[in-house]
Amino acid sequence: MTSELTHRIVDHFARIMFLMVGGTIGYMLIEHWDWLDALFMTVTTLTTVGYGEVHPLSGFGRLYTIVFILTGVGLFLYIVSDMSEIFLEANPTALFGMRRMKKQIAQLEGHQIVCGYGRTGAEVCKHFKETQISFVVLEADSAAAKAAEKLGMLVLQGDASADETLREARIDKAAGIVCALPDDTANTFIALSARSLNPDITIVSRSANPGSEDKMKLAGAHMVISPFVICGRRMATAVTHPLVMEFLDVVMHSPGVDLRMQQVILQNSCQLIDTTLGSADIRRTSGAMVLALKQNGKLITNPPIEMVFKVGDILIALGTEEELRKLAKLAGAQQS
Repeated sequence: MTSELTHRIVDHFARIMFLMVGGTIGYMLIEHWDWLDALFMTVTTLTTVGYGEVHPLSGFGRLYTIVFILTGVGLFLYIVSDMSEIFLEANPTALFGMRRMKKQIAQLEGHQIVCGYGRTGAEVCKHFKETQISFVVLEADSAAAKAAEKLGMLVLQGDASADETLREARIDKAAGIVCALPDDTANTFIALSARSLNPDITIVSRSANPGSEDKMKLAGAHMVISPFVICGRRMATAVTHPLVMEFLDVVMHSPGVDLRMQQVILQNSCQLIDTTLGSADIRRTSGAMVLALKQNGKLITNPPIEMVFKVGDILIALGTEEELRKLAKLAGAQQS
Protein backbone atom coordinates (compact mmCIF):
# COMPACT_ATOMS: atom_id res chain seq x y z
CA MET A 1 0.00 0.00 0.00
CA THR A 2 1.38 3.42 -0.96
CA SER A 3 2.12 6.19 1.56
CA GLU A 4 -0.69 8.29 0.06
CA LEU A 5 -3.29 5.60 0.75
CA THR A 6 -1.89 5.07 4.25
CA HIS A 7 -2.14 8.81 4.94
CA ARG A 8 -5.78 8.83 3.78
CA ILE A 9 -6.64 5.90 6.04
CA VAL A 10 -5.00 7.56 9.07
CA ASP A 11 -6.87 10.82 8.35
CA HIS A 12 -10.21 9.01 8.09
CA PHE A 13 -9.57 7.08 11.30
CA ALA A 14 -8.82 10.36 13.10
CA ARG A 15 -12.06 11.91 11.78
CA ILE A 16 -14.11 8.91 12.92
CA MET A 17 -12.57 9.09 16.40
CA PHE A 18 -13.29 12.83 16.52
CA LEU A 19 -16.95 12.22 15.63
CA MET A 20 -17.30 9.42 18.16
CA VAL A 21 -15.65 11.34 21.01
CA GLY A 22 -17.36 14.63 20.14
CA GLY A 23 -20.80 13.06 19.90
CA THR A 24 -20.37 11.11 23.14
CA ILE A 25 -19.20 14.18 25.10
CA GLY A 26 -22.08 16.23 23.67
CA TYR A 27 -24.73 13.79 24.89
CA MET A 28 -23.01 13.46 28.26
CA LEU A 29 -22.99 17.25 28.77
CA ILE A 30 -26.49 17.99 27.42
CA GLU A 31 -28.44 14.94 28.61
CA HIS A 32 -26.22 14.01 31.59
CA TRP A 33 -26.04 10.41 30.40
CA ASP A 34 -23.27 8.02 31.35
CA TRP A 35 -20.55 7.45 28.75
CA LEU A 36 -21.91 4.09 27.54
CA ASP A 37 -25.41 5.42 26.78
CA ALA A 38 -23.91 8.51 25.13
CA LEU A 39 -21.56 6.35 23.02
CA PHE A 40 -24.41 4.02 22.00
CA MET A 41 -26.55 6.98 20.90
CA THR A 42 -23.60 8.41 18.93
CA VAL A 43 -22.93 5.15 17.11
CA THR A 44 -26.59 4.52 16.21
CA THR A 45 -26.91 8.10 14.95
CA LEU A 46 -23.73 8.01 12.81
CA THR A 47 -24.45 4.61 11.29
CA THR A 48 -28.14 5.51 10.70
CA VAL A 49 -29.14 2.16 12.21
CA GLY A 50 -32.07 3.73 14.00
CA TYR A 51 -32.47 1.62 17.15
CA GLY A 52 -34.26 4.56 18.78
CA GLU A 53 -33.36 6.85 21.66
CA VAL A 54 -31.63 5.41 24.72
CA HIS A 55 -33.57 7.84 26.94
CA PRO A 56 -36.13 10.49 26.02
CA LEU A 57 -34.31 13.54 24.63
CA SER A 58 -34.74 17.04 25.97
CA GLY A 59 -35.35 19.99 23.68
CA PHE A 60 -31.63 20.86 23.57
CA GLY A 61 -30.88 17.18 23.07
CA ARG A 62 -33.09 17.03 19.99
CA LEU A 63 -31.54 20.19 18.53
CA TYR A 64 -28.09 18.73 19.16
CA THR A 65 -29.11 15.46 17.47
CA ILE A 66 -30.42 17.36 14.42
CA VAL A 67 -27.12 19.25 14.03
CA PHE A 68 -25.15 16.05 14.68
CA ILE A 69 -27.11 14.20 11.97
CA LEU A 70 -26.70 16.99 9.39
CA THR A 71 -22.96 17.33 9.96
CA GLY A 72 -21.67 14.12 11.46
CA VAL A 73 -23.66 11.58 9.43
CA GLY A 74 -22.73 13.29 6.15
CA LEU A 75 -19.04 13.25 7.07
CA PHE A 76 -19.26 9.64 8.24
CA LEU A 77 -20.87 8.46 4.98
CA TYR A 78 -18.17 10.31 3.00
CA ILE A 79 -15.48 8.52 5.03
CA VAL A 80 -17.10 5.12 4.43
CA SER A 81 -17.35 5.84 0.70
CA ASP A 82 -13.72 6.94 0.45
CA MET A 83 -12.55 3.94 2.49
CA SER A 84 -14.33 1.66 0.01
CA GLU A 85 -12.53 3.41 -2.82
CA ILE A 86 -9.20 2.94 -1.01
CA PHE A 87 -9.94 -0.77 -0.65
CA LEU A 88 -10.66 -1.12 -4.37
CA GLU A 89 -7.52 0.85 -5.28
CA ALA A 90 -5.36 -1.31 -3.03
CA ASN A 91 -6.98 -4.51 -4.36
CA PRO A 92 -7.29 -4.16 -8.15
CA THR A 93 -8.89 -7.56 -8.59
CA ALA A 94 -11.25 -7.34 -5.63
CA LEU A 95 -14.94 -8.23 -5.48
CA PHE A 96 -16.74 -8.22 -8.82
CA GLY A 97 -13.59 -7.39 -10.79
CA MET A 98 -11.83 -10.42 -9.36
CA ARG A 99 -14.75 -12.72 -10.15
CA ARG A 100 -15.02 -11.43 -13.71
CA MET A 101 -11.28 -11.72 -14.26
CA LYS A 102 -11.09 -15.25 -12.85
CA LYS A 103 -13.99 -16.25 -15.09
CA GLN A 104 -12.11 -14.95 -18.14
CA ILE A 105 -8.91 -16.71 -17.08
CA ALA A 106 -10.83 -19.98 -16.57
CA GLN A 107 -11.76 -19.90 -20.27
CA LEU A 108 -8.19 -19.49 -21.56
CA GLU A 109 -6.56 -22.17 -23.70
CA GLY A 110 -3.29 -22.05 -25.65
CA HIS A 111 -2.37 -18.85 -23.85
CA GLN A 112 0.89 -17.50 -22.44
CA ILE A 113 1.69 -16.95 -18.75
CA VAL A 114 3.93 -14.03 -17.78
CA CYS A 115 5.46 -14.32 -14.31
CA GLY A 116 6.42 -10.88 -13.01
CA TYR A 117 5.30 -7.46 -14.26
CA GLY A 118 8.61 -5.64 -13.87
CA ARG A 119 10.49 -3.95 -16.70
CA THR A 120 11.10 -7.22 -18.54
CA GLY A 121 7.62 -8.61 -17.95
CA ALA A 122 6.00 -5.35 -19.02
CA GLU A 123 7.82 -5.46 -22.38
CA VAL A 124 6.75 -9.08 -22.90
CA CYS A 125 3.13 -8.15 -22.17
CA LYS A 126 3.33 -5.14 -24.48
CA HIS A 127 4.44 -7.38 -27.34
CA PHE A 128 1.70 -9.92 -26.60
CA LYS A 129 -0.93 -7.16 -26.66
CA GLU A 130 0.36 -5.74 -29.95
CA THR A 131 0.34 -9.19 -31.58
CA GLN A 132 -3.04 -10.09 -30.02
CA ILE A 133 -1.73 -13.12 -28.13
CA SER A 134 -3.83 -14.12 -25.13
CA PHE A 135 -1.93 -14.10 -21.84
CA VAL A 136 -2.27 -13.79 -18.09
CA VAL A 137 0.08 -11.98 -15.70
CA LEU A 138 1.15 -13.43 -12.35
CA GLU A 139 2.39 -10.70 -10.00
CA ALA A 140 2.83 -10.69 -6.21
CA ASP A 141 3.17 -6.92 -5.80
CA SER A 142 -0.21 -5.17 -5.53
CA ALA A 143 0.97 -1.91 -7.15
CA ALA A 144 2.43 -3.73 -10.16
CA ALA A 145 -0.68 -5.92 -10.46
CA LYS A 146 -2.85 -2.81 -10.40
CA ALA A 147 -0.74 -1.16 -13.11
CA ALA A 148 -1.11 -4.21 -15.36
CA GLU A 149 -4.87 -4.42 -14.78
CA LYS A 150 -5.32 -0.72 -15.62
CA LEU A 151 -3.90 -1.52 -19.06
CA GLY A 152 -6.62 -4.12 -19.59
CA MET A 153 -4.55 -7.22 -18.84
CA LEU A 154 -5.72 -10.37 -17.09
CA VAL A 155 -3.91 -10.44 -13.74
CA LEU A 156 -3.62 -12.89 -10.87
CA GLN A 157 -2.03 -11.42 -7.77
CA GLY A 158 -0.01 -14.09 -6.02
CA ASP A 159 3.23 -16.03 -5.85
CA ALA A 160 4.07 -17.28 -9.35
CA SER A 161 6.21 -20.09 -7.92
CA ALA A 162 3.25 -21.59 -6.05
CA ASP A 163 1.52 -24.52 -7.76
CA GLU A 164 -1.89 -23.17 -6.73
CA THR A 165 -1.26 -19.88 -8.55
CA LEU A 166 -0.01 -21.65 -11.67
CA ARG A 167 -3.05 -23.93 -11.69
CA GLU A 168 -5.32 -20.91 -11.32
CA ALA A 169 -3.62 -19.45 -14.41
CA ARG A 170 -4.58 -22.70 -16.23
CA ILE A 171 -1.02 -23.81 -16.80
CA ASP A 172 -2.30 -27.21 -17.91
CA LYS A 173 -3.90 -25.50 -20.93
CA ALA A 174 -1.15 -22.88 -21.53
CA ALA A 175 1.15 -22.93 -24.57
CA GLY A 176 4.04 -21.16 -22.90
CA ILE A 177 5.30 -19.45 -19.76
CA VAL A 178 7.74 -16.55 -19.39
CA CYS A 179 9.70 -16.45 -16.12
CA ALA A 180 10.50 -12.72 -15.94
CA LEU A 181 11.18 -12.30 -12.22
CA PRO A 182 14.45 -10.52 -11.24
CA ASP A 183 15.44 -13.43 -8.98
CA ASP A 184 17.13 -16.36 -10.75
CA THR A 185 16.24 -18.79 -7.97
CA ALA A 186 12.54 -17.93 -8.24
CA ASN A 187 12.63 -18.30 -12.03
CA THR A 188 14.32 -21.69 -11.72
CA PHE A 189 11.68 -22.87 -9.25
CA ILE A 190 8.87 -21.64 -11.53
CA ALA A 191 10.41 -23.52 -14.47
CA LEU A 192 10.59 -26.68 -12.37
CA SER A 193 6.97 -26.33 -11.22
CA ALA A 194 5.72 -25.49 -14.72
CA ARG A 195 7.43 -28.53 -16.24
CA SER A 196 5.87 -30.84 -13.65
CA LEU A 197 2.38 -29.37 -14.13
CA ASN A 198 2.52 -29.27 -17.94
CA PRO A 199 5.25 -31.36 -19.61
CA ASP A 200 4.44 -29.91 -23.05
CA ILE A 201 4.63 -26.21 -22.14
CA THR A 202 7.32 -23.98 -23.63
CA ILE A 203 9.35 -22.30 -20.89
CA VAL A 204 11.43 -19.16 -21.43
CA SER A 205 13.31 -17.75 -18.45
CA ARG A 206 15.14 -14.54 -17.65
CA SER A 207 18.61 -14.89 -16.15
CA ALA A 208 20.54 -12.18 -14.33
CA ASN A 209 23.61 -14.29 -13.50
CA PRO A 210 25.66 -16.18 -16.14
CA GLY A 211 25.93 -19.27 -13.91
CA SER A 212 22.16 -19.74 -13.71
CA GLU A 213 21.57 -20.74 -17.33
CA ASP A 214 22.50 -24.44 -16.98
CA LYS A 215 20.44 -24.82 -13.79
CA MET A 216 17.39 -23.28 -15.43
CA LYS A 217 17.67 -25.60 -18.41
CA LEU A 218 18.00 -28.58 -16.09
CA ALA A 219 14.84 -27.36 -14.34
CA GLY A 220 12.98 -27.48 -17.66
CA ALA A 221 13.51 -24.12 -19.39
CA HIS A 222 13.73 -24.39 -23.19
CA MET A 223 15.47 -21.06 -23.53
CA VAL A 224 17.28 -18.82 -21.04
CA ILE A 225 17.77 -15.16 -21.93
CA SER A 226 20.12 -12.76 -20.17
CA PRO A 227 19.09 -9.11 -20.72
CA PHE A 228 22.68 -7.99 -20.19
CA VAL A 229 24.09 -10.38 -22.79
CA ILE A 230 21.37 -9.54 -25.33
CA CYS A 231 21.85 -5.81 -24.73
CA GLY A 232 25.60 -6.09 -25.21
CA ARG A 233 25.26 -8.04 -28.45
CA ARG A 234 22.67 -5.64 -29.86
CA MET A 235 24.82 -2.62 -29.03
CA ALA A 236 27.84 -4.24 -30.70
CA THR A 237 25.79 -5.11 -33.81
CA ALA A 238 24.26 -1.62 -33.89
CA VAL A 239 27.76 -0.13 -34.11
CA THR A 240 29.26 -2.56 -36.61
CA HIS A 241 26.16 -3.43 -38.72
CA PRO A 242 23.53 -0.70 -38.15
CA LEU A 243 21.46 -1.64 -41.22
CA VAL A 244 21.12 -5.24 -40.02
CA MET A 245 19.91 -4.01 -36.65
CA GLU A 246 17.46 -1.62 -38.30
CA PHE A 247 16.04 -4.48 -40.40
CA LEU A 248 15.61 -6.76 -37.38
CA ASP A 249 13.89 -3.98 -35.42
CA VAL A 250 11.47 -3.41 -38.29
CA VAL A 251 10.69 -7.13 -38.59
CA MET A 252 10.37 -7.91 -34.89
CA HIS A 253 9.35 -4.72 -33.11
CA SER A 254 7.62 -2.22 -35.43
CA PRO A 255 3.81 -2.45 -35.11
CA GLY A 256 3.30 0.05 -37.93
CA VAL A 257 5.11 -2.11 -40.52
CA ASP A 258 3.25 -5.09 -42.02
CA LEU A 259 6.24 -7.42 -42.03
CA ARG A 260 6.60 -10.27 -39.58
CA MET A 261 8.77 -13.26 -38.82
CA GLN A 262 6.82 -16.26 -37.51
CA GLN A 263 7.05 -20.02 -37.19
CA VAL A 264 4.62 -22.52 -38.67
CA ILE A 265 4.36 -26.16 -37.57
CA LEU A 266 3.61 -28.74 -40.25
CA GLN A 267 0.92 -31.22 -39.18
CA ASN A 268 -0.61 -34.38 -40.64
CA SER A 269 -3.03 -32.45 -42.87
CA CYS A 270 -0.20 -30.40 -44.40
CA GLN A 271 -0.08 -30.36 -48.22
CA LEU A 272 3.69 -29.97 -48.14
CA ILE A 273 4.48 -33.32 -46.50
CA ASP A 274 6.90 -35.45 -48.58
CA THR A 275 7.50 -32.61 -51.04
CA THR A 276 10.76 -30.71 -51.42
CA LEU A 277 11.28 -27.05 -50.69
CA GLY A 278 11.92 -26.46 -54.38
CA SER A 279 8.82 -28.23 -55.67
CA ALA A 280 6.57 -26.63 -53.04
CA ASP A 281 7.48 -23.17 -54.38
CA ILE A 282 6.28 -21.51 -51.18
CA ARG A 283 7.47 -18.10 -52.28
CA ARG A 284 5.17 -18.10 -55.32
CA THR A 285 2.09 -19.72 -53.70
CA SER A 286 2.04 -17.74 -50.45
CA GLY A 287 4.45 -14.84 -50.88
CA ALA A 288 6.29 -15.73 -47.66
CA MET A 289 10.00 -16.49 -47.59
CA VAL A 290 11.32 -19.53 -45.70
CA LEU A 291 14.40 -18.48 -43.74
CA ALA A 292 15.03 -21.61 -41.70
CA LEU A 293 13.68 -25.06 -40.95
CA LYS A 294 13.80 -27.15 -37.79
CA GLN A 295 13.76 -30.87 -38.51
CA ASN A 296 14.52 -33.74 -36.12
CA GLY A 297 15.56 -31.23 -33.47
CA LYS A 298 18.12 -29.57 -35.73
CA LEU A 299 17.79 -25.97 -36.93
CA ILE A 300 18.76 -25.58 -40.59
CA THR A 301 19.26 -22.02 -41.81
CA ASN A 302 18.81 -21.25 -45.51
CA PRO A 303 17.58 -24.82 -46.19
CA PRO A 304 18.46 -26.34 -49.61
CA ILE A 305 15.77 -26.79 -52.23
CA GLU A 306 16.21 -30.58 -51.99
CA MET A 307 15.02 -30.58 -48.36
CA VAL A 308 11.96 -32.84 -47.94
CA PHE A 309 9.22 -31.69 -45.56
CA LYS A 310 8.09 -34.01 -42.77
CA VAL A 311 5.31 -33.96 -40.18
CA GLY A 312 6.38 -31.87 -37.20
CA ASP A 313 8.82 -29.69 -39.13
CA ILE A 314 8.84 -26.06 -38.06
CA LEU A 315 9.23 -23.40 -40.74
CA ILE A 316 10.56 -19.96 -39.85
CA ALA A 317 9.16 -17.59 -42.45
CA LEU A 318 9.25 -13.89 -43.24
CA GLY A 319 6.33 -12.04 -44.80
CA THR A 320 3.32 -9.84 -44.32
CA GLU A 321 0.46 -10.93 -42.11
CA GLU A 322 -1.57 -11.97 -45.15
CA GLU A 323 1.35 -13.94 -46.66
CA LEU A 324 1.97 -15.77 -43.40
CA ARG A 325 -1.73 -16.58 -43.16
CA LYS A 326 -1.60 -18.10 -46.64
CA LEU A 327 1.44 -20.14 -45.65
CA ALA A 328 -0.33 -21.42 -42.55
CA LYS A 329 -3.35 -22.44 -44.64
CA LEU A 330 -1.10 -24.07 -47.24
CA ALA A 331 0.72 -26.00 -44.53
CA GLY A 332 -2.43 -26.98 -42.68
CA ALA A 333 -0.62 -25.76 -39.61
CA GLN A 334 -1.07 -23.66 -36.50
CA GLN A 335 0.73 -20.34 -36.30
CA SER A 336 2.54 -19.78 -33.01
